[in-house]
Amino acid sequence: MKKKGICGMCPDKCDVVVTINDGKITRVDPDQDSPRGRVCKRGAMAPKIIYSEKRIRTPLIRDGERGSGKFRKATWEEAWDAAAEGFRKVYEKYGARALVSYIGGSGREDAIMRCFRGKDAFFSQLGSPNDMGCGSICNVSSNFITPVTTYGLPTFQIVQDIEHSEVVFVWGKNSKTDSGPLFTLQAIKEAKKRGAVLVVIDPRGEGMAEMADYWIPIVPGSDGALAIAMLKLIVEEEGYDKEFVENYTRGFGEFSVYLKSVTLEEMSGYCGVSVEQIRNLTELFMSTEKISLVSYTGLEYQLSGVQNNRAIQTLWAITGKLDVEGGICFAAENAVVMEMQEMRGKERAVGAEKYPLFSRLTGNGQFVEVPKAVLRDDPYPVRGMLIIASSPAVTYPQQNLWHEVYKKLECLVVLDRFMTEDAKYADVIFPATTLFENQSVVAIPGGMRMRNRLAEPVGEAKNDVFILQGIAERLGFGECYPKTDEELELWMVDGDVQKLNFLKENEYGIAKQQQLKYQKYKTGELRQDGKPGFPTPSGKFEISSVYIEECGYEGYPRYEDIRSIKELGSKEEYPLMLTTAARNGVRFSSFGPVIPEIAEMEPVPTIDIGKNDAEKYGVKDGETAEIETVFGKQQFIVRICKMAEGCIHIAYGAGSSYMEGEWKRHNVNDICSMEYSDPLSGFLTFKSLPCRIRKVESNDVDRKSKEI
Repeated sequence: MKKKGICGMCPDKCDVVVTINDGKITRVDPDQDSPRGRVCKRGAMAPKIIYSEKRIRTPLIRDGERGSGKFRKATWEEAWDAAAEGFRKVYEKYGARALVSYIGGSGREDAIMRCFRGKDAFFSQLGSPNDMGCGSICNVSSNFITPVTTYGLPTFQIVQDIEHSEVVFVWGKNSKTDSGPLFTLQAIKEAKKRGAVLVVIDPRGEGMAEMADYWIPIVPGSDGALAIAMLKLIVEEEGYDKEFVENYTRGFGEFSVYLKSVTLEEMSGYCGVSVEQIRNLTELFMSTEKISLVSYTGLEYQLSGVQNNRAIQTLWAITGKLDVEGGICFAAENAVVMEMQEMRGKERAVGAEKYPLFSRLTGNGQFVEVPKAVLRDDPYPVRGMLIIASSPAVTYPQQNLWHEVYKKLECLVVLDRFMTEDAKYADVIFPATTLFENQSVVAIPGGMRMRNRLAEPVGEAKNDVFILQGIAERLGFGECYPKTDEELELWMVDGDVQKLNFLKENEYGIAKQQQLKYQKYKTGELRQDGKPGFPTPSGKFEISSVYIEECGYEGYPRYEDIRSIKELGSKEEYPLMLTTAARNGVRFSSFGPVIPEIAEMEPVPTIDIGKNDAEKYGVKDGETAEIETVFGKQQFIVRICKMAEGCIHIAYGAGSSYMEGEWKRHNVNDICSMEYSDPLSGFLTFKSLPCRIRKVESNDVDRKSKEI
């Protein structure tokens, strides 16, 4: 039997056709009738993953020392009671704010995410401000904070008109390795067919760089330096759109003064792109207004990540490339000016004082500060934690620090499909379904559709929403969440029975075709009040942001180089720049190497290094080398490939005792740090960290293996 539906291997909602034999999915293929039809390598392995012997099949309760990994099977009632009692004790002893939730990327499904947002946020029902998630280290900086502090709009309301572009800039994104239906990649391919020029700015020479007409191999973390250099040339040569700057921007004057204070040579030295290349790139950039910008999370993990991103957006704004055919366009109309939230006194979330811009714009705490709250009671004690579909011990730096955090917690509850390094320390573990096993309603571009169950739940696994409802019921707010499929479906359409019935009758749901209207900022259609301009506090494109200034920072883009932090070592000591965590078509966040078949496809994380650097430092393809930062050393296998000079990349997502083979060790995050971040967003500097490399002799490798 074959069934059409939405893939359940990650939250990106590709349309698939599954083959079902004896009640189980045996094959997953792309839905050829849908433009969203696609199956990645991970999706094709769904039968192995769904029915893996490693799936958590029953509730588990700790039966040994915390961290021993010893658990006993429990009934659902017993597990729900134990989780609720643990949280209740923390609440009564320390207050509501001592409870923290964290939802990860694997749980980024509409109904599950709703349980941690706004009025439905889980621990907020008890009065805690600390419902958090992977937005503390992913996506929010680039796709929310950056555009909101410039345009007044989040990224989902901004469209790249690639269809009409003469030039496409891909900056901080590799569309070839993305999850999801890959609409952007297809659009770029079509643009190239009709003669559009593709510029890829990336330290890595694989993926999109292989398609590029111009590959700009940039030093990791220095994207802001390149953007500032280009802006300096444009402003000082008066190549900008004077009418737009005068009528529709805020902060151009003070930003111009800053540009005079820097030199092209200085910025070139930071970014590794020669002055001549910068001039040539700027000339190409100024050759047409029809330039779209494809960008994403690669630019977040830098010392001045938000401002680096804002400098790039400013390039497009002041050169006439906003809301024009082939440029950056706005899908929004009648947009409301967002108000920053106030967090005061006891209601203040963890991290809100240190990162006020992040917290006041998102309404959330910054999870990077949670270890201090647990271990030092700073700013107050946190003793209860709920983790859903995530592994901070693997995806954040300093795994040993997280072990100490989990040991000190008085209640840790985990909802997941497979055991994680974090679950090892849990008091209660709940078996959650994969998305193939859920019945729900989900958002798709321009609308909604049904997510129909394609596989029956394995063992006793339940939808995360129903697990949370069981805990909530025992804590006194069970009415906030649905208990059955029928209730959940209605919940997701806010009780609109007519809409739900329509969705059930239409296989691909409801989707509104996007019609682009250009230059809405001139006609007043962009703002709710009907006035020309942007939905920002000033009503203008904010080169210097009102929100950022209100939080006590310099409002305009200003580049800060990672090497300005002397504690990270000099360039002589640590001549290379480490970048990590590039997207991968096999693994998804921390998920993957627990499954033997996935680990076989990518047996070990590698040091990716260019040929010239490999020769310079005496390392060879396939041999073992050691990477060292001021935070420690790790050994990896060398892979020689196209990379920016002086740059190396290492995959993350390793370091769990439940993973297969070499993935148990080789955790690059152990040589990164929780202490260095972008002061505006709190995003850690994963993608720009000074390091050095040395060849490892075979006896050193053997000794290291025995130690582990």
